[in-house]
Amino acid sequence: MKMFSEEWAKMLADKLKTDESFQRKAENFDSNLHFHVLKDPKAGLKEDVSFGMWVPSIETFWYEPKKANEVDIFLEGKAGVYEAVFKGKKNVVIALTMGSIKLKKGQVTKLTGNLGAVSRFIEVAGTISA
Repeated sequence: MKMFSEEWAKMLADKLKTDESFQRKAENFDSNLHFHVLKDPKAGLKEDVSFGMWVPSIETFWYEPKKANEVDIFLEGKAGVYEAVFKGKKNVVIALTMGSIKLKKGQVTKLTGNLGAVSRFIEVAGTISA
């Protein structure tokens, strides 16, 4: 299964929904989180993709573009950067600080204040075979 495909994103959402550690750590997150993954031929992604979900319940999931005014947190970056973060090769806080992942909408404090949930999200994403 290819990372960032609809099947991959749906599997991520399903795993997060049932992951007790994520659910516990994300209890106070309560936001809709949107990822805009930019095409990156070096990483094997030939076109932009977008997906998101309501955290922590994951009751709402989408695999389509959204505008920043439709979500609480909007993150954007190249596929290779997201892949490096999800595989534990790059720290998400450093990626945000350096601008390789851009926070297009939302507050960085919402992410850093829920770092346990963000870390578990990344760990779960890294377990899905790409």
